[in-house]
Amino acid sequence: HIQPRRSSGKRNNNVVTGKNESEQALHEPAGQHLLVDIKHVNSDFLDSEQRLALAMVELVAESGLTLLSYHCHSMIPSGVSCVGVLLESHVSFHTWPAEGVITLDLFTCGPKPLLPAMPMIERLFAVPQTGGAFIEKPRLLWSHKMRGFRKTESILEIDSSLMVLDRMEFDYKTRVGSTRTIYQHIDIYDYINPRFNDLHSYEKSLSNDGSYEAENSELYKMSRLILLDGVLQSTSDGDEAYHESLVHPAMFAHPNPRRAAIIGGGEGATLREVLKHNTIETVKMIDIDDEMMQFSRRH
Repeated sequence: HIQPRRSSGKRNNNVVTGKNESEQALHEPAGQHLLVDIKHVNSDFLDSEQRLALAMVELVAESGLTLLSYHCHSMIPSGVSCVGVLLESHVSFHTWPAEGVITLDLFTCGPKPLLPAMPMIERLFAVPQTGGAFIEKPRLLWSHKMRGFRKTESILEIDSSLMVLDRMEFDYKTRVGSTRTIYQHIDIYDYINPRFNDLHSYEKSLSNDGSYEAENSELYKMSRLILLDGVLQSTSDGDEAYHESLVHPAMFAHPNPRRAAIIGGGEGATLREVLKHNTIETVKMIDIDDEMMQFSRRH
């Protein structure tokens, strides 16, 4: 990356951008891209060049990125456009104060993960509205994309992307947990697919207001999925049907099943189905990755 000779706004003149050839060889022509749309945001915040610039600078710092320069420009009659040039690439956004909307994108080169930046973006830019009898909470739609060309496929390019990360249309999604065991990388996500559910109905199901949604809250739960090294392992949608067909034909084929062994117990769904048979006295669940089972138990 070449530092620009001239730029309006603020500049960090203490950055050393030169790298020797061996270091440069480590960087592939690839990166990660976060696209974030937020509505129901405080209009005063969205029209303040100073507050938005401070939020951008704080986002870059907390994300462990390096800001080279930035420029913000107030629009007429309202709105602000900002762009920050990073050592890693760029961050930019535009606001519509009257509509309470901001659209933001953050692109970085290199292997540093971008997903941890999402809670920071929400905290810094999803500023709630004030005043009025009915105030809607800020809503985020976001997408994470792998860009460019890589020699090896990232785990974020497999089912992770197809099932949840790339899906901008989801009403809601969040990473519930992520960990690395000695055998594999585990990610768990919650999401709401508007084809089958919506955020308003989900929130109503938690309200205890006597509505149909509240009385049948199990129909409006968020969907949850678990990925191992980026490959789909299990989802809450269809989990029962999958494991029922895996377990019960064999159990019913036995005249009196009393002992069972489960090789590769994972999230414990197979064990749940086995224990539905009242003749079972002993079950041994065997899995090479104890951390996977403990992580599933917590989530």
